Amino acid sequence: MGKHIQVCGHEVLPGQKFQQMVTIPGTTFQTPVTIVNGIVPGKTLYIAAGIHPGEYPGVAALTQVAAQLEPAQVTGAVILLQCVNYEGMLAMTDAVVPEDGENLNRGFPGDADGTLSDRIRAWLAAEMLPQADFVIDLHSGGAYEPLTPCLFFPAGNGETMRETALAAAQVTDIPYAIASYATDGHYSWAAKQGIPGLLLERSGDGQCPPEQVQAYIRDVHNLMIHIGVLQGEMYPRTVPLQVFEKTTYVGTDISGFWYPEVCIDTVIRKGDRIGTIKDIFGNVLAEYFAEHDGLVFYHAGGHVVRGGFSNLVAYGAI
Repeated sequence: MGKHIQVCGHEVLPGQKFQQMVTIPGTTFQTPVTIVNGIVPGKTLYIAAGIHPGEYPGVAALTQVAAQLEPAQVTGAVILLQCVNYEGMLAMTDAVVPEDGENLNRGFPGDADGTLSDRIRAWLAAEMLPQADFVIDLHSGGAYEPLTPCLFFPAGNGETMRETALAAAQVTDIPYAIASYATDGHYSWAAKQGIPGLLLERSGDGQCPPEQVQAYIRDVHNLMIHIGVLQGEMYPRTVPLQVFEKTTYVGTDISGFWYPEVCIDTVIRKGDRIGTIKDIFGNVLAEYFAEHDGLVFYHAGGHVVRGGFSNLVAYGAI
């Protein structure tokens, strides 16, 4: 027989489909969960979207996947957290939990006695992620962040983890794979615990283009087949996968008005000016230049930035 999947006091038995809002322990915060538990034993695939509430395509994609997937199709189990920060999405916030202003994708494993965000992280880390054999985390560029499709894979947890993640990356239709050494985010904390996974990024600027939603559905379909929880034919890859071992993330400690001079999915050369911060009168406060040749993955698209902002530009070394 297959696994018994646990979620917030509910037990989902082999052959059952569970789909409802659950209340995260120690809070009144609710989030939608779908669990599709097959009769035949196998791996458990964990797929989440909406940990940042202003990132829509993954949420739209998982809504369709969750509606269509049935236990008879599944070997093992699929856990779908369609919109982790559901209340933040309803409140139309960009990247934080509205009650405490915290970014859910930082500070893992959280604290069951801490802030609301800490308690959500603790639930994910203590109850949900440990049931997974592979993690997929769907993201997008934020409200003011143009982004080209890319993915992050755990590169700091040993060669076996790296190879497992990159093999899965090959079945997506995303062109750029970025080595990540983060440790305190959702999928990266899971990798630190020995659970492999990927963080996928599609679309940006707070948009939800139908073609990117459908592309995510195809990515998820292929990944389910690759992990072994679904049978069928994969959609073909239309672009080659390029792996980037080094990525530079340009931040700032200056508040002001941002004038980017880069575009996503384009090459920049060492020494190129990539943007300027000016004051309201147009006086230059800081200029930023490329440290090496690179390909631009995403950049700040809004006009205003403030000190401590870490995502002016991200570009991979070529």
